[in-house]
Amino acid sequence: MKRLILAALATSLLVAAAPALAHEGDDDDWAVQSYDSFQQQYHHIWDGIQHGASDGSYTQRQAQYFYGQLRSIQARADWEQRTGRFDPDEISDRLESLHDRMHVAHERGHERLDNDWRYSGYGQPYGYGGYRR
Repeated sequence: MKRLILAALATSLLVAAAPALAHEGDDDDWAVQSYDSFQQQYHHIWDGIQHGASDGSYTQRQAQYFYGQLRSIQARADWEQRTGRFDPDEISDRLESLHDRMHVAHERGHERLDNDWRYSGYGQPYGYGGYRR
């Protein structure tokens, strides 16, 4: 029985640490050199939004906001590519800014989910502002 409990505890710790490990060291890799490398970063951020939405650290509103911001950056990159004016530095800066904001929201979301008041956002048992309805 002890082995089962220890195995479950170890597994839960690894699952909790996986998102942090996945992002460790990737903050320096934002240099977009071409439109193709932009597409790689785009998919990385898209996956990050899905992760935050699925683990509950992003509210539905935050996830929609981040998706909208990412689509806006993609539209800009697409326009620049079509017109022959692709500016990798500008696109890199926009992606990095969005990524940084997502990380802050993700950390705050986990704090919100873990706090003692059980604030879980609008539409949850403790509604907007953390008060029971």
